[in-house]
Amino acid sequence: MSTGKVALITGAARGIGAATAQLFVQNGYSVAAVDVLDPESRPQTAAFGTGEYRFFSCDVANEAAVKSMVDTVVAEYGRIDVLVNIAGVVLVKPLDETSWQEFERLVHINLGGTFLLSKYTIPIMKQQRGGSIVNLGSVSGHVGQTDHALYGATKASVIALCRALAWELAPYHIRVNSISPGSVDTSMLRSDITIESDRTGLPWDAVKMKREAEQAFGR
Repeated sequence: MSTGKVALITGAARGIGAATAQLFVQNGYSVAAVDVLDPESRPQTAAFGTGEYRFFSCDVANEAAVKSMVDTVVAEYGRIDVLVNIAGVVLVKPLDETSWQEFERLVHINLGGTFLLSKYTIPIMKQQRGGSIVNLGSVSGHVGQTDHALYGATKASVIALCRALAWELAPYHIRVNSISPGSVDTSMLRSDITIESDRTGLPWDAVKMKREAEQAFGR
C-alpha cells in the first residue's frame, strides 16, 4: 500500500543505493532514484513493492543539475519526505601521490553532493514542517585506514555536517542522521580491493580476507 511519501535517494543505481531504493519501494514510498547512469542502465526496481520508482540522471556535484532535478521531483510528486545521500566515490592511494584533480573529485562528490542535495531539499522540508535526511558516512570517517586518508576525510566531513544540520533543522521537525557502514560487498568495494591488490602485489583474495578481518564480524 502506498504511503503517499516521497524519498529521494542518490547513488541509487547500484550497491547500497540500489538496495536502499528497493527497501523504500517495498515499503510503499514513491522513490526518486538518482545516479549518473543513463536511464537505459538503471536497475529495474519498480517491481520490488507497492511504491513507485522513477530514475533521474544527475551529477550530484553539478549545482545546476541538482537544482533542476530537485525542482522536477517536486513538480511531479509535490513533496520530498526523505533525502538519502549515498552517492560517493573512493580513492585508494597514498596522500603524497594524490593529485589536486583527485582531491577535487572526491570532495566535490562526497561532500559537495551531500551539501547540494541538502541545500535544495531543506527548503521543501521546511515548508512541510518535517522530513528526514540520512547521510552515508563510513567507518573511514571515524578511524584511520591506510591509503584512504582523503576518502576518510570527506566522510568525516559528511559526519560533521550531519551533526551540525541536526541542530540547525530540529526546530523545523527535520531529523538528520548519518550511517557509517564498514566494508560492504559492492562493486565499489571490489574495485577498491582490485586497486590495492595491483598496488601491493598481494592476491585479490588475500586483500579481501584482510578487509574481512578488519570487520567486527569477520566478514
